Amino acid sequence: MSKSPMTPKMRLAAAISNQQPDKIPTFEWFIDSSVGKALIGSDDPVEIVDVLDIDGINVRADYSKEYADADNYTDEWGASRKLTGDCIAAVMHSPITDITAHKDYTFPETQAVHRFDSVEAAVSRFGDKRAVVFNLRDGWSDMRDLLGYEEAMIQFMLEPEHFSYLLNRVVDYNLELASIAKQRYNLEIVATTDDIAFAAGLLLPLPQYLDLIGPSFKRVMQGYKELGYLIVKHCDGNINDLMEFWIECGIDCIDPIDPDGGMTLTEVKERYGNKIAIKGNVDCKGALCSGTPEEVAAEVKGCIEVAGKSGYVLSSSNTIHRGVKPENYQAMLDALRKFG
Repeated sequence: MSKSPMTPKMRLAAAISNQQPDKIPTFEWFIDSSVGKALIGSDDPVEIVDVLDIDGINVRADYSKEYADADNYTDEWGASRKLTGDCIAAVMHSPITDITAHKDYTFPETQAVHRFDSVEAAVSRFGDKRAVVFNLRDGWSDMRDLLGYEEAMIQFMLEPEHFSYLLNRVVDYNLELASIAKQRYNLEIVATTDDIAFAAGLLLPLPQYLDLIGPSFKRVMQGYKELGYLIVKHCDGNINDLMEFWIECGIDCIDPIDPDGGMTLTEVKERYGNKIAIKGNVDCKGALCSGTPEEVAAEVKGCIEVAGKSGYVLSSSNTIHRGVKPENYQAMLDALRKFG
C-alpha cells in the first residue's frame, strides 16, 4: 500500500529536520514583486507562493510606517528608512545614538494589534497545507539597525558591557514575538537572517564574537527550541569559523552556502550533513540572472546530485531579487520538480 503524499508543510519540516521527504522542498526569503508579477500577474507574496506551489513562505512581523515622502519613512523602531527598489528598505538613521543610554529606548509593543497581520494572512490562506516560516532575529541585525552598522561594530569593541545588555534586550524581544506566534498560530519554523560575515570571513573577530555575542546567540537559539521551533539560520559570506558553534547552539538548517564566500554544497554536505540540513544554493548572481533556463536547470540538477534528497531544501543562494529573470526562476522550480 503506497504512502499518502506529504503536504508542502510536512515536506519542508521533514527536510529541515534532516530527514528525507517524498520530494525536495523549496522556499525563498523573498521573491521580488516584479518577478512574481511577471510569472502570475500578482505581486502579493502569499498569492505568488500559492500559485507557484512553493512549500513555504517567509513572513516577518509587521511594523507601521510614517512616510515623509514617497521613498522615505520612519518605522516603529524609530529607524529612518529609504525605499531603494530592493526587498528591504535601507536604514538611513538609527534610533539609538548613545549606547550608554540604551535603557531610555523603548522597543515596539509585541502585542500591537497589527504585529502579526502578515502571519495571520498567510496562515489563513495556507492552513496546514504550506509552511509559514516566521522570520525573526538572533541579535546582530537588530543591533545593527538600532545603532547603525558602523556604530554597532565600534560599540561592540568600546562598550562591551552596554552592548551585551542591549543585545540581551533584543533577544528577549525576539523570544517574546516567537512565543506569541507559537501560542496563536502554532508555527513550526523560525528563520533568523542575521548576516555576520562577508566573502573573506567574519565581520567581527572570532574570539570577541564568541565571548560577547556567543552567549546571547546560544540563549536565543535554545529559547526558540524550547518553544518547539525548528530553526533555519541564514548568513551570507564565509561562515566556516562559526559552523560548529552554531550547530552546538541548536540550529537545524544552514542557509545559503554562499558561493561568493567560498562555501560549496559539496564541502558543507560532507562536513555537516550528518548534523544539520542544508538550504541553497542556485547562484542568484549567476545563472538565475544571466543564464538560460537550460543552464539554470543544469545547476539545479547539480545541486541535487551533491546535496541529495535527505535534509535538503533547494533555493537560490540568497533571494529571488529583481535582477532574476522570471523565466529562470520558473525554470528552477520546473527542474526541482523534475529532478527532486
